[in-house]
Amino acid sequence: MQSTAFRAMGTDVELFVDDWLTGPELSALACGLERSIRRYERIFSRFDPASDLSRLNRLAGTWTQVPPELDEVLKLAAHWFQKTRGYFDPFIGEDMRRIGYSVSFDQLNVTVEPILSSTRVPPVAPPVEFGPNGAVRLRPGYAIDLGGIAKGYIVTRAASELRAQGLRNFALSAGGDVQVMSDGEPWPVRVANPFGEDEPIGTLWVTRGGVATSGTYKRRWQTPSGRVMHHLLDPFTGLAADTDVVSASVCADELTTAEVLAKVALLLGAERGTQYLRAAREAGVCVSFLIATTKGDVIPCN
Repeated sequence: MQSTAFRAMGTDVELFVDDWLTGPELSALACGLERSIRRYERIFSRFDPASDLSRLNRLAGTWTQVPPELDEVLKLAAHWFQKTRGYFDPFIGEDMRRIGYSVSFDQLNVTVEPILSSTRVPPVAPPVEFGPNGAVRLRPGYAIDLGGIAKGYIVTRAASELRAQGLRNFALSAGGDVQVMSDGEPWPVRVANPFGEDEPIGTLWVTRGGVATSGTYKRRWQTPSGRVMHHLLDPFTGLAADTDVVSASVCADELTTAEVLAKVALLLGAERGTQYLRAAREAGVCVSFLIATTKGDVIPCN
């Protein structure tokens, strides 16, 4: 097994390869992979004022031309907003800014007390319109934060590019999102322990597909007043989600689907989230999952 890693999208990107490669071959693949992911970052980053997403947010209310990749992910996000009845809501950028999460987590200023009240009125339909040739209009008063679904899309696209270059057995990971491509045996994807221990809480086996984890245990901080915050907002309140799920990990054929299901399950809480994922599994949308709760329980479904 060979591997390479670099920092991008505010997290560690790691490539694990089971094909035999020479050192120069692996280095060339890693350089190309990093260039590709940097290009996608310039499209989707909420924290880069020059990104295409930031430009769309600034021009809310007007028709704006966006790249095909952004158009595709926005339509996917709008689809999941409707399918989950607003539990998956990428139109919470203003609320993320209000709680202080307006820069990447590495640059978050925890000495500033955020605005902890919310007057958010959740939209009943996606506040975005799509026109011909990549034209998009965002309703004024909203800002888009594509977050995990954009990361899942980027990892999937980057993995497809590696596949096109001849790799056959590998896994590409970015901060808890893992895309596996295998022509042989399933790969073990170990789910990180959210309780601070080294031993993983379980393993999900993947041949072709993705594993996404949504959790409240990593990107969290304490305000000067002592309130603990995390980056996963309840779209119906505009405040940090109050849930008894510490982490939800989902395996699905599509990594973007796994992203959505994991986040919705976390927001629903352990009991309803487990029911939701079991129903998704019965419908063929979800392959398997692991939910870790604040009580220290781990709920598996393989």
